[in-house]
Amino acid sequence: MKRVDFARWVLNKRINIKKYFICSDEAYFYLNGGHNIQNDRIWAEFQPNEIIEQPLHDEKVMVWCAFSGTCMYGPYFFDTNVKWKNYLEMLKEFFWPKVRTKYSDAKEREKLYFQQDGAPPHRKKEVQDWLKGKFGDKFINASRWPPRSPDLNPCDFSLWEGLKSKVYKPKPKNLED
Repeated sequence: MKRVDFARWVLNKRINIKKYFICSDEAYFYLNGGHNIQNDRIWAEFQPNEIIEQPLHDEKVMVWCAFSGTCMYGPYFFDTNVKWKNYLEMLKEFFWPKVRTKYSDAKEREKLYFQQDGAPPHRKKEVQDWLKGKFGDKFINASRWPPRSPDLNPCDFSLWEGLKSKVYKPKPKNLED
């Protein structure tokens, strides 16, 4: 029901999605490609003797990106796990200066909508308050964003797949690659 409510809300607002709707998300990029064992299925009539070797703790980097139909804000690389403090710091010191550069006119910035999913660092009161202070009622917080809706966020259904296909061909040798 939340998905339908969200779709109705967007349609009723008549948002210029291409220009003023900023979607954001994070994704891990694993040195060895981020293997998910849930995707390993071997259908056979007998127990196969297949072994898939993977490191126990693969090196990884968290990448944040946001974009609208006319602008890319990112990528931003987190060297450590994303917590609310370093997420808020990134919004203040990386994201917001880019927004101010792209939309130097304050009246133009007032038309912006900003979406983020319901990840724990995003839901912290300090983060929510800061974003509300910048975007007002055009900040799409976790209570408005439908949970488990990657199909609504272009980062999930478009950006990450394309970037990962480029990053892993050829396979990087280290995190800097």
